Amino acid sequence: MSSQTMHPVQTLLRPGALAQRITWRLERKAALGMLLILITVSLIGWLYLTQASSLATISFQIEQHRAELSKLDQQNAQLELEIAGWEALPRIEQRARELGFGPRSQVLYLSVPNYPNQQTNQSRNP
Repeated sequence: MSSQTMHPVQTLLRPGALAQRITWRLERKAALGMLLILITVSLIGWLYLTQASSLATISFQIEQHRAELSKLDQQNAQLELEIAGWEALPRIEQRARELGFGPRSQVLYLSVPNYPNQQTNQSRNP
C-alpha cells in the first residue's frame, strides 16, 4: 500500500475527519430539532387560526340570526296589533251590518216534535 492510499477505517479515525463528522452530525440534529419545533409551532398556529376563524364565523351567524329574530318579533307585534283591530267589537258590528246582519225586532221560534227540552225533564224528576 502506498502512503497516499489509506484504509477507510484509518480515514474515518483521523482526528480532523472525525471532528468534521461529529460537527456535521450535531448540526444535522440541531437542524432537525429546529425543523421539528417549527413544524409544531406552525401546526399549533394553524389550529389556533382555524378555531379563531370558526368562532368569528359563528359569531357573525349568531348576530345575523339575532337581527332576524328582532325583525320577526317586530312583524309579530305588528300583526298582533292588526288582529286586535280586526277583533274590535265596533269593527265586527260594522262588518255584520255590511253582510246584512242586525238586531232582530221580531223573534220566531220553531218547535220540534218529540224534542226533549229541559223544562219537561225537570218537571218529571222532582
